[in-house]
Amino acid sequence: MAGTRSKALLAAAIFALIGHMIIPTLAEEEEVRVEDGSCPKQFYNNQNITVVTPPGPVGPKGDMGPRGEKGEPGEKGRRGAPGETGPVGPAGEKGDKGEQGPVGEKGIPGNLLTPPVVAFSVARTTSLRNPGVDTVLMYDVILSNVGEDYDEETGKFVAEVGGVYFFTFTGMTVWSSGKDYFISLKKNGEKVVNLHEHNGNERQHQSSSNSAIFQLQAGDEVWVEMKGFDNSLFSNDDCYLTFSGFLIHAV
Repeated sequence: MAGTRSKALLAAAIFALIGHMIIPTLAEEEEVRVEDGSCPKQFYNNQNITVVTPPGPVGPKGDMGPRGEKGEPGEKGRRGAPGETGPVGPAGEKGDKGEQGPVGEKGIPGNLLTPPVVAFSVARTTSLRNPGVDTVLMYDVILSNVGEDYDEETGKFVAEVGGVYFFTFTGMTVWSSGKDYFISLKKNGEKVVNLHEHNGNERQHQSSSNSAIFQLQAGDEVWVEMKGFDNSLFSNDDCYLTFSGFLIHAV
């Protein structure tokens, strides 16, 4: 029991002596950075015994250091893909006229287009007395109908070709006193030129004619029409009543 106590006291004395020797004989201290980023202090003595203390509290953030020198330029980057085409800019000013070039070779002659031929002439061989309503004059004799634009079933000329046309028509009163007629050349239903004759108090025939030049579009219609009230026209096989027209120039 006494021996054990003596051994314990001897060990305590040895540790106390060692601590007494280390602390007073510190030769230098050095901050050592360990892997976790802390900076513990190391103390060295002449017996090469190191005591490591725990890191202290983190200090305040220091001021920003001065800007470093400009580094060397990096390598030139790869050229990018072309962008989309922008809008077309305004036209530039007209340049000077260049010199005239040489005369080219003569080409092969083309085919001349034959202008269309349109012409008709029709006549009536019977009289028309007091129809009572406005009436399209019908003509029963076809003297010519080049192009077939005159329709003998309707009494109307229907232009198949647009252009400038000439038209003429005639009228004659019946053999009686106090008789007259009023007829018109119509285009698409509108009166253009007219004829009017009156016998007066004598029994006689009065004849007259009129004409006009129209510019027609394809599909336009032209005809002769008599006013219906108290109007009469005379004709016989001598064809006193006529209606004619032809194309002057196609356009």
